[in-house]
Amino acid sequence: MVRQERERRFISEYMLEMFPGGDFLLNVPLGPIPDYLLNAHGPQRAAAIYRPTRPRVDAVKWTADRYYVIEAKIREAKTGIGDLAFYRGLIANTPDLPFYAGQELVYRLVVPWSLDWVIASATENGIEVVVYWKDWIAEYVRERQNYFTQEYRDARAEKIRLRGLLGVD
Repeated sequence: MVRQERERRFISEYMLEMFPGGDFLLNVPLGPIPDYLLNAHGPQRAAAIYRPTRPRVDAVKWTADRYYVIEAKIREAKTGIGDLAFYRGLIANTPDLPFYAGQELVYRLVVPWSLDWVIASATENGIEVVVYWKDWIAEYVRERQNYFTQEYRDARAEKIRLRGLLGVD
């Protein structure tokens, strides 16, 4: 089965719906670029070389007075809070943060639903929580709920057996 990038779809749909005018980027690298790369290759080439090793935030959105650092999580809100807290420390050391010109930084977690503890923890960490729902998420949740059932495991084992018989990966 082809892997579906559901969180990428989730953040893409959110950004397009909430900010139809654009002025945002997805999958933005954060953190410093080593001096030895900057000195040897210049800022643009050094950033390209070092890009695979840098953590990436799901999206950034800029306005004249605010700069949004946005992480989206369908299932793991706790991880999103931790990611944003970690990214907060990287922002000051990111020399190539797109269109950042000293605006107020706003950290935002986008989730399809929220629990009280998520909101409390996010608030304690200076993160705003936005609940954003798309109907396709319900099917994804059903898939996840069924994933560990005996019926699903049996069907998956049969699929693997048939692939082996047919010589298909």
